[in-house]
Amino acid sequence: MGKKRTGVRKGSANSIVITFTYQGTQCRPRIWGQPTETNLKAATKFRARVLDAIEDGTFDYATTFPKDKQKYLFNPTSAIKVKQYLTEWYEGHKHNYADSSLEKNTNIIYNQLIPTFGKYPIAELKWLDIKKWIKKQSNTTKTLSNKLTLLNQALDEAVDDELIAVNPLYGKKFKGKLVSNKNEIIDPCSTKEIRLILNSCDGQIHNLFTLAFFTGLRISEYIALTWNDIDWSNNRLHVNKAMTQAAKIVGLPKTSTSYRWVKLTEDVITVLKDQKQYTYLQNKEIFHNPRLNKPWKGDQAIRKTGWTPILRKAEVRYRYPYQTRHTFASLAITSGENIGWVSKQMGHKDAGFTYRTYARFIDEDAPEAGNKFASLINPKTELKIASK
Repeated sequence: MGKKRTGVRKGSANSIVITFTYQGTQCRPRIWGQPTETNLKAATKFRARVLDAIEDGTFDYATTFPKDKQKYLFNPTSAIKVKQYLTEWYEGHKHNYADSSLEKNTNIIYNQLIPTFGKYPIAELKWLDIKKWIKKQSNTTKTLSNKLTLLNQALDEAVDDELIAVNPLYGKKFKGKLVSNKNEIIDPCSTKEIRLILNSCDGQIHNLFTLAFFTGLRISEYIALTWNDIDWSNNRLHVNKAMTQAAKIVGLPKTSTSYRWVKLTEDVITVLKDQKQYTYLQNKEIFHNPRLNKPWKGDQAIRKTGWTPILRKAEVRYRYPYQTRHTFASLAITSGENIGWVSKQMGHKDAGFTYRTYARFIDEDAPEAGNKFASLINPKTELKIASK
């Protein structure tokens, strides 16, 4: 075991943390380097020199630790601005985001939050400033929440870094405007419309939309599917990647719960077997744009090449192609499928979210409602009671 040292400890696999008090503040700067016994010993000597400099009044925090955020506490004239802090914070955390969220978050940070709040010293950013900005936004509450979540996370860390005493967003509530995102509108197709749509297309387009309607996958998920994602033995597919909309590259799914196994019905198995004739030998993406004989690169191509012409031919009222996902969920729930199962198929974070989103499709006044419960206590039902 290594020698126990005061004020020096392992920070991570590649850093050492030293602690000391300066101007009444507990400081915890990091020294970058592996925490080997030799480096820990050197860090202990370095800390001793810092304490000597503090005692004789020659210590300058910013000079000694130029990359540590606490330096701003001791030099008010160079107080850190929101722009600098958000930039440093985001660049240090963006590797934690799924590829499908990275572009959106980058846009929020650099094109919205920094231009709006970047000029403020971080210690002077107030809730009133943020609230004024909120009132100017024409977003749904969900979209606005996505924006403020990033700002909130950064400000929480600023509190941890002792750059601010309180996060101005802490405990605050807000509501966005009633402006609907095309993917947030739930406007499912009826069973009749599904038949009309599928009967109006053939080949790869028919196979693609059949899978979309019968699995509830997101567009970004089903265009990223590859043949090795299919588990033929167990009639299921593995969602483990997604095609990001603007970057046009395959990356991680939207959330951790988006990684999932999805059950395949016989209808889907049938179209996947038919799809083999088009793309199986290439052993990569399952679905291709038949016009280009290349993998799809986003929902715009699907909308223009397949969805819009087919709906026009089928004489079905137009919705965005994302409605195939809402159609799956609403019809599955309407037909009585277990909402927990539907939630897992969809890749939702929990069944509660699924219920709140699609509750209006649960027919609580159906003629058979209550029959399953009643059958459990029906006098004609033999109840087996364990004897004491």
